[in-house]
Amino acid sequence: MKRRQALKTLATAAATLPLVGADLSALDLATAQELQPDKIFVLRDVAATVLPSAIGSKGQNEAVDNFLRWIREYKEGVALSHGYGEPRLVKSGPSPKAGYVDQLAALEKAASARGGRFGALPIETRREILDAAFKAADVRNLPGRPDGKHVVADLMAHYFRGSSANDLCYSSRIGRNTFRAIRVTTVRPQPLAQTQAPSPKPQAPR
Repeated sequence: MKRRQALKTLATAAATLPLVGADLSALDLATAQELQPDKIFVLRDVAATVLPSAIGSKGQNEAVDNFLRWIREYKEGVALSHGYGEPRLVKSGPSPKAGYVDQLAALEKAASARGGRFGALPIETRREILDAAFKAADVRNLPGRPDGKHVVADLMAHYFRGSSANDLCYSSRIGRNTFRAIRVTTVRPQPLAQTQAPSPKPQAPR
């Protein structure tokens, strides 16, 4: 019994060792980079300007939720693919979220200087604010995937490069980049407005 107790005590002590002398500033930085509710509110406010009105406020909020989930689950150093014509394997770099808090704060400040909350400003004023932010961040095109230059451009890239935007573009339930059974690729995608019916059963070989 004494031996078991000793081992338990050692295990508990070992578990606390990594905290001794830890770089608490790095932990504070990571916490500071997390989007707090007030900054998420600004992002949702902006989403109504940069995402399609056809998906409505519900679809825009879902797009923001999906983007935030992607950021939370982001992993560095994950193998992505070989670059085109390159034998070198491409891996995911550092999380793009480092500047998001400051970027959203800057949008909030710019909107306040123009008369109020971002979402309450005239559409042309909102576009002017975003245009200035993109120029300052040197955003010229939507990246292939979020790259950290600006949170709004990253939100747009995450949505417009995804399956939902592709479905909206073709008004069909295609489900690009999602898991699909091979047999689904042999039938015509259903229209978005149509209730999803059960997939047809494959015919037995003759």
